[in-house]
Amino acid sequence: MSDGGILEVIQTLQANALLFGLMLVRVTAMFTIAPVLSSRTIPTRVRVALAVIVTLSALPLVADGTAQVPDSTVAFVLLAGKEVLIGVLIGFVAQTVFAAVQLAGSYIDMAAGFAIAQTIDPTNNANLTMLGRVYSLLATAAFIAIDGHLWLIRGVVASFELAPPTELPNLMAMTQGVLVRSDDLFVMSLQIAAPLMAALLITDVALGIMSRAAPQMNVFIVGLPVKVGVALVGSAILLPAFATLLNGLSTQMLEDLSTILQATGGG
Repeated sequence: MSDGGILEVIQTLQANALLFGLMLVRVTAMFTIAPVLSSRTIPTRVRVALAVIVTLSALPLVADGTAQVPDSTVAFVLLAGKEVLIGVLIGFVAQTVFAAVQLAGSYIDMAAGFAIAQTIDPTNNANLTMLGRVYSLLATAAFIAIDGHLWLIRGVVASFELAPPTELPNLMAMTQGVLVRSDDLFVMSLQIAAPLMAALLITDVALGIMSRAAPQMNVFIVGLPVKVGVALVGSAILLPAFATLLNGLSTQMLEDLSTILQATGGG
């Protein structure tokens, strides 16, 4: 950037310091909960610097002279609280895809017998079951491959036009959007886990028939490795379908986020 461009950015920032503060609150709130961007493997300084850069790049879109930040401290604090809500909303909607993947993995692990073993996920600092961890890593890789993290940054920048920082949002539309997305989480998890859950159910039925046909067979000793094999082989076979489904869910998530932000801003 040339010296003239840097000077222009500094002048814009000085003239709109309060507006910049409101926008930074939204971006920072989104960065604390959004997938990939909120990863604990990314140093805090890097995330803070990225939040400041994103806010600076979006400032000219809002600082056109029409946005008036109130002088009242109480009004400013209320607007800042509203920015936190919108930032968390953006991160939450994006996080539902990953939550659905982890929940689906937990369903499969419970049916396959993996639920007793859990590992720490350093990305989210949470305990996950074995396949839940694997599915979470696959979801992260697919999300980065389709530039989902970049779409999130574009989304939070576009949100300043859909829901201006100096205007109060439509809280009813925001609440309804979050509730609908929360309901979709369980539907998405069932879509991901259904094929393997069906295969494991058929395996249980087959083991039950075998135990009745051969009572001397210890079905618990035989069944555990069989169900583990079904879960692992089934996961490998269904991997292409899982990636395709995840791409579709991510695309739907971005469309839902745009719709919720438009309704929130009254656009």
